[in-house]
Amino acid sequence: MDKIRINNMKFWTYNGVLPEEQKLGQPIAIDLELRLDLSISGKSDDLTQTVNYVEVFQMITELVKSKNFQLMEALAYAILNAIGQRFNLQLHSALVCVHKQYIPMPGVFDDIEIEMEKEYK
Repeated sequence: MDKIRINNMKFWTYNGVLPEEQKLGQPIAIDLELRLDLSISGKSDDLTQTVNYVEVFQMITELVKSKNFQLMEALAYAILNAIGQRFNLQLHSALVCVHKQYIPMPGVFDDIEIEMEKEYK
């Protein structure tokens, strides 16, 4: 299966369960992998025959800015649903990873990552 990846999209959000997260905010990073057949667009060199990743990035940006999610799982789910509604005919499946570094909990770690996958066909 062919893939389009958009890696390490960065956003400032007010997502989280704790009041400090909702008030102060924190950065998150999102990785997205879209699985689809790219042979038609590869042969035709026609943007209408593929998923426009600029449009995908804009959709994710609007979604992240439009709502403060308590759970990273809810954000990942919303991203997969929005992408599926717009590009369902082209996509076989998608995988999204949401990374959050600054979580007020004891311990040393790089980040917490939520990975969610959805099949569309």
